[in-house]
Amino acid sequence: MSTHLAIFVGDAIEKILKGKKTIDIRLSQSAAIPYRKVMSGDMILLKQSSGGVVGQAEVENILYFQNLDVSEITKIKYKYGSKIKMDEQFWLAHANAKYATLIFLIHPQRVISDLPYHKKDRRSWVIL
Repeated sequence: MSTHLAIFVGDAIEKILKGKKTIDIRLSQSAAIPYRKVMSGDMILLKQSSGGVVGQAEVENILYFQNLDVSEITKIKYKYGSKIKMDEQFWLAHANAKYATLIFLIHPQRVISDLPYHKKDRRSWVIL
């Protein structure tokens, strides 16, 4: 079992902690982490961009996609979008992605205090 640090913007973490967002999606042009690096049972630490770790969730299941095109991304959006909870701007910004990682989250919990994590790069995912 591995522990991962995932960086989020906006209200995504609050949606996860309230059980409204049960799937995290990571879309990219290359096979970048977390693609093929996350497994069922792994722990995801939820870090707010420019902030600290405020929660955690366990990975229940993962789906990986490669060689995506606009049609495939649209299929993912319509099949899983209600659980991914991302706005139309997100989907438009990632319309040319070639890889996708869908991470099904369970047992979200808020941490007692805002744990600092001093990361000085632009990576949105780190395996600890």
